[in-house]
Amino acid sequence: MRRFFCTVLFFIAGPLYAAATLQLLTEHFPPYNYQDGDRITGINAEIIHRLCEITNTECGMQLYPWLRAYEYALQNPQGGLFTTSRTPERQAKFQWVGPLASSRAFLYRLKSRPQVNPKDLQQAQQFGIAVARGDVYEEFLLQHGFVRGKNLLDFPSKSAPIALFLQGKVDLIIGSELVMPAWLAAHQASVDQVEPVLELETKGDNYLALNLAVPPAQVDALQQALDEMKRSGEYQRIVARLFVEAMPKVQANKIKNSVNN
Repeated sequence: MRRFFCTVLFFIAGPLYAAATLQLLTEHFPPYNYQDGDRITGINAEIIHRLCEITNTECGMQLYPWLRAYEYALQNPQGGLFTTSRTPERQAKFQWVGPLASSRAFLYRLKSRPQVNPKDLQQAQQFGIAVARGDVYEEFLLQHGFVRGKNLLDFPSKSAPIALFLQGKVDLIIGSELVMPAWLAAHQASVDQVEPVLELETKGDNYLALNLAVPPAQVDALQQALDEMKRSGEYQRIVARLFVEAMPKVQANKIKNSVNN
């Protein structure tokens, strides 16, 4: 009877370790994460807000340029970073919670510029491609022979070059079926104006990356909470509420098929 009582008490009281306050940084990357008034929101931001609530973890969130956020997460014992691609190169640098929402990446062009038509990465080197400084796709393209300042054009965030792209001053931009509608809508433009020309190699699903000093029990609790959100359907409802239901039916069906559950 005493053993049963202690077991019940454990589940009521929650984790028996002291959860460290997490300082979570992210970039302006709608619709995954962005700032709306005083709140960091977006599909993955709201999922992480919910994980912090479920695990009784105090989580502070701030918006930073990607490279600064990445370096901070590596250096701060209570630091974390999202939305982060989990790649082999980054695997040992962080502890990981996920996967979060993600989708396939493409090089996009304006439909009004059919001459921008690379068939492979070698041909793509003839054009200017916008990348975020320190982003996983900047690393990927550098490994495939691209050169900063020549055919790689650095910007502080993934969506920062949209205005220049729409003016035809940037040839190609990296995006997905999830992010392009939000990026273009912010400039009163539509996905009907763009089209994908080349799919980029998958670089890993999106995750919350936590500093190696964060207690493993805390990381495990966050992962278990995410797994339960997916089993219960709460994760899927967040995706639908924030994005799928707000888009035209045809586009919504495409997104449903592209989101990682």
